[in-house]
Amino acid sequence: MPSTGLFLFPVGPNQLSPSSVIISHISRSFPAEPLPPFYLDHRLFVDTSSLLPNSDTSLRRFTSILTLSHTPLKTYVGITPSKEKGQPLEQQPLPSTLITVPSTFADSFTQLIGTKLQPHWAHRQSLVVENGTALSFRNGEWTVRIGDLKTPIRPNQTVSNVRGMLIEVSYTPGTLETRREDSVKQENTNIFVSVDKENATIIRAFLEALTVGTGVSLENSRVLFRRTNSHDKEKGGSGAVDGALATLYMEMLRGGRG
Repeated sequence: MPSTGLFLFPVGPNQLSPSSVIISHISRSFPAEPLPPFYLDHRLFVDTSSLLPNSDTSLRRFTSILTLSHTPLKTYVGITPSKEKGQPLEQQPLPSTLITVPSTFADSFTQLIGTKLQPHWAHRQSLVVENGTALSFRNGEWTVRIGDLKTPIRPNQTVSNVRGMLIEVSYTPGTLETRREDSVKQENTNIFVSVDKENATIIRAFLEALTVGTGVSLENSRVLFRRTNSHDKEKGGSGAVDGALATLYMEMLRGGRG
C-alpha cells in the first residue's frame, strides 16, 4: 500500500496560487509521465444543533460528500462520530460511517441532505479542484497531484475564489512488478493505517526536491499522512473504492472549521 501525504498551502484573498509555478518548474526539471487530470468536489454539512446559541462547537459533527478523480465512478459520504466533551477538534476521529454512492447521484444526494434532512444538517462549505495536474515519476514509484482549491464563484464576485493549493504525494516503494502485485491484492477496506516517521520524512524530502527554487516552503503547509490504495495509470481511472484516501481528504478539507 502506498504511503500518501496530503499538503494544503493556504492562499490569501490577494495572493496568487503557486501551483502554475510549481508545475512549470517540474515539467522543466524532472522526467514525469502525465496522468488523467486531478479534480475533486467536497460538500460539507454540520449538525444544526451545534449552530444553536450557547452550543458547544467542539462537539460539532460533520457530513462530507466527496468525489475524487482517483475513483470517478464513486462519491464518498462520511459522517463523523460524536465527540467527547473537551476533546480537541484536531483530535477528532475518522468518520465512523463511510459509504459510497454512484457519482452520478452526488447532486441528488446533496439535495436530499439539504432539503429532507435540513432540520438535522446545514450546508457549511463547498470546495472544488478543477483540472488539476497529476504526474507519475520513476515508473509509478511516486505519484503527485497538484490543484487549486476553490470555492464556487458567486455572482458579482470581485476577489479570487482560490482558498489554497493541494499537493498529494503518494510513495509506493519496490520494483514495478511488486507494485503491480500489491495493486492487484489491495482490497476495499476501511482499515486506516498511519504512515511511519521514515516514510513521512521521505515524502517530505521528495516534495521539497520537486519545489526547490519555486519559493514554496513546506513550513507554510498543513499536512496529513495515511496509507492508501494505489491509483496509478494502470487503473484506467475507475479505481477501487479507497476509504482511507477519502477520509484523508475529508479530514484535510474539513480542517478546523467550527
